[in-house]
Amino acid sequence: MKQKSLKFFYKNPIITGLFGFLLTFVLTQYLTYKDFLLYQSSEQQTVLDQKNLLEKKIVYGLRNSFSAIKTLAYLEENFDINGDFVEVAKEILQSNQNIDIIQLLEGGAIKYVYPLEGNESVIGYNILEDPSRKTEAMQAIESGRVIFAGPFELKQGGIGIVGRIPIFKEDGFWGFAAVVIRLETFLKMIDYEHLEKSEFYVQFSKTNPDTGLLEHFLPLPQEEYNGFESSSSLSLGKWNLTVQLKKSTAFNHIIVALILRTIFSMLIGFFLWYLASIPAILEAQVAKQSRRLKKSNERFEYATMATSDAIWDWNLLNNQVYRSKNFEKLFGYSASDFNSNHNFWDSKIHPEDREKVNKNLQETLEGKENFWKQEFRLQKSNGKYSHIIDKGIILRNASGKAVRLIGATQDISEIKANEKALFKMSEELLKRAQELELSNAELEQFAYVASHDLQEPLRMITGFLNLIERKYNSLLDEKGKQYIQFSVDGAERMRQIILDLLEYSRADNIGQKETVDLNELMTEIKLLEKKLIQERDAQIIYHNLPKVLASKSPMRQLFQNIIENSLKYSSSDVPAVIEISAEDVGMFWKFSIKDNGIGISKEHHEKVFQIFQRLHSKDKYTGTGIGLAICKKIVEKHGGEIWIASEENMGTTVFFTLKKEEAENLG
Repeated sequence: MKQKSLKFFYKNPIITGLFGFLLTFVLTQYLTYKDFLLYQSSEQQTVLDQKNLLEKKIVYGLRNSFSAIKTLAYLEENFDINGDFVEVAKEILQSNQNIDIIQLLEGGAIKYVYPLEGNESVIGYNILEDPSRKTEAMQAIESGRVIFAGPFELKQGGIGIVGRIPIFKEDGFWGFAAVVIRLETFLKMIDYEHLEKSEFYVQFSKTNPDTGLLEHFLPLPQEEYNGFESSSSLSLGKWNLTVQLKKSTAFNHIIVALILRTIFSMLIGFFLWYLASIPAILEAQVAKQSRRLKKSNERFEYATMATSDAIWDWNLLNNQVYRSKNFEKLFGYSASDFNSNHNFWDSKIHPEDREKVNKNLQETLEGKENFWKQEFRLQKSNGKYSHIIDKGIILRNASGKAVRLIGATQDISEIKANEKALFKMSEELLKRAQELELSNAELEQFAYVASHDLQEPLRMITGFLNLIERKYNSLLDEKGKQYIQFSVDGAERMRQIILDLLEYSRADNIGQKETVDLNELMTEIKLLEKKLIQERDAQIIYHNLPKVLASKSPMRQLFQNIIENSLKYSSSDVPAVIEISAEDVGMFWKFSIKDNGIGISKEHHEKVFQIFQRLHSKDKYTGTGIGLAICKKIVEKHGGEIWIASEENMGTTVFFTLKKEEAENLG
């Protein structure tokens, strides 16, 4: 039946070519489809990562608001701060950039507000009498926790979000402590201006508890987007966060593969048509190969002595087999055993492999193939099994019938054992990598939560100490005032250490890379450091800095930390001059940031990149000694290196390398 099928294909080359084309086309386009799904999956993961990042930013911003509200509520419940409201509110507001207004309500009526200017109209406004505010206010009273309401139109104008926590005195409801975050502050907190220009569409929405209607924070899209969309609920304010990729590029990535694979399928069809058209050429090649093998028979014995494989020659007409002496060395059988006939060899094949080996061999001999290869297990004279590979060349007569099979047997037991051990080691490495990835994610989340929770008692300590100093200033001597100042300074330094440690832990997560124009980045940094630049009468010089493929936020932190150090440690008697340049060094850009500051002695060059390593007292120069350690981590996460060249009183040059964009694309 099989021979008839082969003859049919040889006699109908067009059908043979068309069949080959269709079969190859289906298989290759299936691979193209799988590639398409892979790109789609990558896009989906990008959207999920962006959504998780936004959630973290919102949690980070609003946790500080938690602390502010809780602090105000605690002070009112325990100390009745009516007379000190302005001082307390001012202190809280100065320590939290994400809060615009602080309120204290007695019952449902707003009793105090800070700042008062521009907010006079809300004094006396009773939220419990306003149907649009009452529902969420009552939810806060019933739950006894912070509830964020909004966004809605504020009484004093504008759109905002209000966070409230109930205050209880003498086991009864007294009023609320509240903070107001204007919408523009909230948008700045999540870096909406950047999101608006990015590849993502972002929307915050909420179901109005009174009307049941869906309300949107942000402008609705002006066009339809076709990318992957993901939504999740934020319990902080019962909001819904939606992130969508504006445009999917998955099909664009596979269009070239689709075309090339179609062309490949056509070539396969043409090739099969060509082969089916010229069977005589194949027969001539077989005859030629037979003649070559006949001439090489006299060299056969010498070849068997020169190889570690076991050579064999099987006469298919009389079923006689000749095997070289290497068989005895490899498998332990005597010449009289394995040279008698093929059946002896067949009996030593592992029972589970025997049927497969014989079937494959029979099909090959009955077909038109000239080569045979098979892997199986063979029992040695000691009863153990070896993994072997048998390879042979088939000699056929003029009618195409196989008459002789000549080949070699190779023992691959050691290779199989090594493969098994290597596979097991790869599995262990993959498992360890997954465990490390999970551990890193948990540690990062812990760092976020722990840093914010640790800051809350520090703020309370600082607030109470400032209140004590103001309240009892006339009763304290100089020593008492000095002790209070030492405590406040210690708490502030501890808070800065916590913030720096958070930044250091976040440096591991460089986020999504993009093309960053370093000239634009320097413009941003000069605006951020404008005050310090003016104080040092500093000049920052750079020209035509390159674009790099990197995560923008860590890049800003890298350049800003180094420039801040140059400004901080500048000489007091001359204006600061900072020169930034980039050098093309093959697959990398080599950057140098040079200053004319106080310099660093050579024995401290490596020390400056270690965490908490300071070379000067805190009284002379502020800081925690983490800045350059963060820089080192950012550079290394981008595949580069960082080092310094400096001498005391001779300035400092910080060098670091970053991969070029084409090098990043090559991986």
